Amino acid sequence: MRFTDETAEVIEFTAEEAGGRLDVLLASKSGRSRSFAAEVIEEGLVEVNGRIPAKSLKVKKGDIIRMEIPVEEVPSLEPQPVDFDVIFEDENMIVVNKPAGVTVHPAPGSPDGTLVNGLLYRYRIEDHNDFRPGIVHRLDRDTSGLILVAKNRDAREKLSSLFLNRIVDKRYLAFCWGAPKFDSLIVDEPIGRHPADRKRMAVREDGRAAKSLFTVKERYKNAFLAEVKIYTGRTHQIRVHASHIGHPILDDSLYGGKHNRGYKIERQALHSWKLTFKSPFVQKEMDFCAPLPHEMELLRERLLSAK
Repeated sequence: MRFTDETAEVIEFTAEEAGGRLDVLLASKSGRSRSFAAEVIEEGLVEVNGRIPAKSLKVKKGDIIRMEIPVEEVPSLEPQPVDFDVIFEDENMIVVNKPAGVTVHPAPGSPDGTLVNGLLYRYRIEDHNDFRPGIVHRLDRDTSGLILVAKNRDAREKLSSLFLNRIVDKRYLAFCWGAPKFDSLIVDEPIGRHPADRKRMAVREDGRAAKSLFTVKERYKNAFLAEVKIYTGRTHQIRVHASHIGHPILDDSLYGGKHNRGYKIERQALHSWKLTFKSPFVQKEMDFCAPLPHEMELLRERLLSAK
């Protein structure tokens, strides 16, 4: 299921008895399925006593519960020609180098022209997983770089398990603003939905665990290049953590990185450049890299020349 940024209804109530699971109670109160309720909880659209809960939370009598029910998006899955490079392919998976500006799957504001539409145009993907066939993880629309795609249901389950169990080494390159006082920094701060803006995420005490390692690779005049290893995969994780430590990503307008300093590239300067994991199909370690795209290489040259 995919939700738009619009709200259809808000339900607020006080629990009259204790003991039941939150997702079961919300399904009953909203007249929706338990899976729908669970996904709304995962999206951070439910609060219990003002805090974001887990879907398995046991409700207590007197709990004040607020549920925001979003408008659901019903996307189309038509095969369409979409530009992207393939780094690797075998009978089970495809490793794609996604360009910035391409949404991974149909979503509000991007009903077609997505990576999924392009994959269906080029390949026969034997995985009818609603509107995300073959997709086991995602990148933001304006983040470029590596993304794994499963060719069939069995492959999707095995590859998804790698990400679920956090055994994929995921590394990004990010150009950030500022002059950091660190060479390496672990940011271990929970992330949840922004309380006032559904399009944004934020560091919140009641958010979901999120951990990123920033390592400075190059320093420029009031900017730097960092390699970022993520140990979790929260929505906008690197962008939120970079902003939280006072070094937002260049040209990231959503999180404070949009500055007119002569380095405009019309996308956040974030690139998924390396994936390493043990293949569940051939039982050996696989290592994939995608070089910086042209516009980020030009950005690097401008930053180097301004030192």
